[in-house]
Amino acid sequence: MNDAANDLVSVWSLCLASGNSADSTMIWSTWSIAPAVTLPLVLFGALYAAGVFRRAAEPHDSGALCCEMTAAAAALLLLVAAVVSPLCRLSAALASVHMVQHLVLVILVPQLIVVAAPLRTLGAGLRRATRATSSNGRQELQWDRPLLAAGAYGFLIWFWHAPATYELALTSVGWHLLYLGSLMLVSLWFWACVFHTASIGAAALALLLTMVHTGLLGALLTFAPWPLYPIMGGGAIAFGLSPIEDQQLAGLIMWVPMGLIYLLSALWVMSRGFSARSLGQSSAATGSVDRR
Repeated sequence: MNDAANDLVSVWSLCLASGNSADSTMIWSTWSIAPAVTLPLVLFGALYAAGVFRRAAEPHDSGALCCEMTAAAAALLLLVAAVVSPLCRLSAALASVHMVQHLVLVILVPQLIVVAAPLRTLGAGLRRATRATSSNGRQELQWDRPLLAAGAYGFLIWFWHAPATYELALTSVGWHLLYLGSLMLVSLWFWACVFHTASIGAAALALLLTMVHTGLLGALLTFAPWPLYPIMGGGAIAFGLSPIEDQQLAGLIMWVPMGLIYLLSALWVMSRGFSARSLGQSSAATGSVDRR
């Protein structure tokens, strides 16, 4: 009975480096439904769903709405995987899995949310027009600070991977919530800037600089001669890894897959910018011929 009570408490707690976080036999079946994390997810999902139903009753571009709904659903599923599923407990036991969670929270989920254009749909769910939409339903927010956003984004990535703050985020409830909240908010700002800014060059530069400095951090983790995060040592050993091997794997995840995503995003941003410029020049030339 005592074990059952402890399991129930664990399920309702945040994913911290304590309790059964290093128990390799139980961790795969241990979820986290801590209200501080799950309630915002439920609220977002409910408001978004209400907005979808409201927008569906009005004239709209069904193709755009379908794309936005798919992106929003994928973002919610990834958030559940990152902060609710057993992956969340594993991230408190293994530095490598923590890096996978980090990739989801600072790249994949923010990108999907930006694609989902939630301001428009959430505004409909709240039964009021948002200030971020125009008469044709397209967002008009001017994201013209990609380099500033990249600076804040980079600072947080390095800040939360410093050994002292890394440990605080995994041992303190308040610091853990600050870790999740700050990463999500600044990451959303960063990806909204690079995807929506009119300055394609600045957006591409922001992404390439981010690729370089996160690659440097990944290399530091990979080649460090000693474990930088002693708090993860017990988890690594429980899963058959040495602490340094776990840290090296975490560094490689940041260095290679994350770096590749930044590079591909920069190439996509530049390609889209060049296409838009070519289309604009073609339209201008056509207009000039028509006037003649």
